[in-house]
Amino acid sequence: MAEEKQNKKLIKKESKRAQIERVLKPLTETFDFSDDNWIVEEYVKLDQKSKLTPREEKRKDELRLEIGMIYGLKNGAWVVNLGHSKYYKSLATIRSSLIKEYNCKTPLELMLVDRIVASYWRAMRCDTIFNHFIEKEDGSYSFNQLKVNVMKEFNKALELSSRQLNANIILLKELKQPKLNVKVRTDSAFIAQNQQLNINPLNRDKPNENENIEPK
Repeated sequence: MAEEKQNKKLIKKESKRAQIERVLKPLTETFDFSDDNWIVEEYVKLDQKSKLTPREEKRKDELRLEIGMIYGLKNGAWVVNLGHSKYYKSLATIRSSLIKEYNCKTPLELMLVDRIVASYWRAMRCDTIFNHFIEKEDGSYSFNQLKVNVMKEFNKALELSSRQLNANIILLKELKQPKLNVKVRTDSAFIAQNQQLNINPLNRDKPNENENIEPK
């Protein structure tokens, strides 16, 4: 009888633990929203309708925006939204030119292109505002303490944007550079990436005819 009660307690305890694990599982695992077919299917159904209710029209617009954001890394949606709508084409052109020049295809490459465009755009905007701020319409200049303080802040932002731009350009170039794999074969040595040398001395009477020199 005591053993039966103990078994029931163990089952109840295990059940409680299973419930806790069930609740924690979706909260602790990495979210994966890659399965977006249901969103596309819902949008297609609405798009195929000849007449939509106001509620369906609103839902269709929401789905269009959501799908666009899901594929924002591929279609450049994140970049073109860096500025006002009048700059969309300019930003999209800069991005597509970089992608074409460096033949970017992977998500990491596209991320770096987006960061390059963002840093470049921020730097150019800071430069533009900085110059317009200190120069009057007639070309003359005037300064006061407020202007000096604002200019300092813009200069800091410009320097930061420039550093980020240069760093991301270097990263992209290194990423797209083919890996160096040099092997040189001679009668006395083999040189490869691991920098191990196999020495074959001319005097074969000496011991250690084939001596391995490991990198230090």
